[in-house]
Amino acid sequence: MSLLHISKKLSIAAMLALSVTATSLYAAPATAGNCDRKALNIKINDTVTLNEMLTQLSDMCRFSVVAKDAIAQEEMSKPLQGVSIKDLSLREVLDLLIKENNLSYEYSHGILKISALETRTFKVDYITSIREGTAVTKSSVDSAPTKVDDSDDKENKEDNKITTKEKFDFWEKISEEITSVLNNGTEKYVAVAPIINQNAGLVTVTAMKSQIARVDRYLSGMQKRLSRQVLLDVNIISVELNNEYTTGIDWSKFQLGFNTYVGGDPKKLSGYHIDNGNRGKASDTHGTWTIGANLNFNIDGLINFLETKGKTKIISSPKVTTMNNQPAIISVGDTINYVLKSTNTGDYQGGSTQSDDQYSIFVGILLNILPEISDDNRIMLRINPSLSSLKYAEDNVRRENGRRDIAPDTLQKKLSSVVWVDDGDTVILGGLIGATKSKNNTRVPVLAEIPLIGNLFKSTADVLSTSELIFVVTPHIIDNTGAPLATSLKELGYSKSIYENE
Repeated sequence: MSLLHISKKLSIAAMLALSVTATSLYAAPATAGNCDRKALNIKINDTVTLNEMLTQLSDMCRFSVVAKDAIAQEEMSKPLQGVSIKDLSLREVLDLLIKENNLSYEYSHGILKISALETRTFKVDYITSIREGTAVTKSSVDSAPTKVDDSDDKENKEDNKITTKEKFDFWEKISEEITSVLNNGTEKYVAVAPIINQNAGLVTVTAMKSQIARVDRYLSGMQKRLSRQVLLDVNIISVELNNEYTTGIDWSKFQLGFNTYVGGDPKKLSGYHIDNGNRGKASDTHGTWTIGANLNFNIDGLINFLETKGKTKIISSPKVTTMNNQPAIISVGDTINYVLKSTNTGDYQGGSTQSDDQYSIFVGILLNILPEISDDNRIMLRINPSLSSLKYAEDNVRRENGRRDIAPDTLQKKLSSVVWVDDGDTVILGGLIGATKSKNNTRVPVLAEIPLIGNLFKSTADVLSTSELIFVVTPHIIDNTGAPLATSLKELGYSKSIYENE
């Protein structure tokens, strides 16, 4: 064991005492320049800078010290107090003294290179496109037309597809956020904006060690949340209401799945009254209801209940998987095309030309669902269904020349809801009631064709039918838990041919 005691006169006339004890770990004789094979004990009795300490340590262990940038030199000039190191190797000493002071280093071939700035590249998996979509509370089906093949979305020329005045550019947003994360600490160094390669999904940051650590935590948390997915099991049901239910379905008479309650304490449900005698009975007549997963909701039971209110059919039954905080869009309907003539002013001589501009308008059902998964695995669903229909039945008939020369009139009905649910809960939305006018032609065969008196054997009557749309949404959180894929898909209702290789 060798003992070294080094003293140095400081500019402020104070004495620095650095006591280093180097204990050999091998049988070979200990030498001052062979610190890689020694356990170092360092005791600082007075205030000393990191630069002074490394200088004395380099003299004892015979290596060179290089500061690679001005910021590193500035950080090394900061004082250290109360340092006591026992039985650590040279590498461990360097880690403790340098890394704990927000610096990085490289040590090889007797040269210690210290830097304050480091460059690190992070991989971020996300699509490169700029996503344009509606803000959830503004989701709607509007009747204003949109010119076909016209990219100029003017405010007075919006069709009833999902559009927005806002756009979400993930990569531009993340650049701003990373820059903010880099510079919201106590470091004096002001980091520049990251270099982003959208196609490769790479984000390169140059900053101090503590700044990069913050970016690492931020990106890790962000990607963990973004990578989570939700499978939305959706049923869109139309009920042609009987005469006694033209004001809508009375949900107070609905019992979940017709006695399919499987035991256990039911969860606290929104819009439902639960008691021992009548579990899962709705107390409201219109609006949004949440059914707990432990109530074992059965879609067949709901269909049977709706059949008692009128002719029922399932319009669409999609299963849509979407990423966390990304909207899932479901549309069921028709695109109505029509042509309008436009006049273009010519040159200064006053000439003009006429052209036909083709427009389109969507008529049908539009459902926009945006899920957000919380840290405790609850799901916030922002659900915006909307319904548009032709105001006049004759608008659904093309003109004699095979095209429409005027925009059809439409009716719109909209609903917006934000609910908290657990994984596997079912949300039911009702209340979108629409009336449809149609003509009912009746005639007596043969007799209706007799001239003069044939009209006595046929009649035409206007028929007004009322229907209500029901939206049933069941979200499932999809996580990479290592469970067999076949089991997951089977439980979600997919056919055997999908989840098993035949």
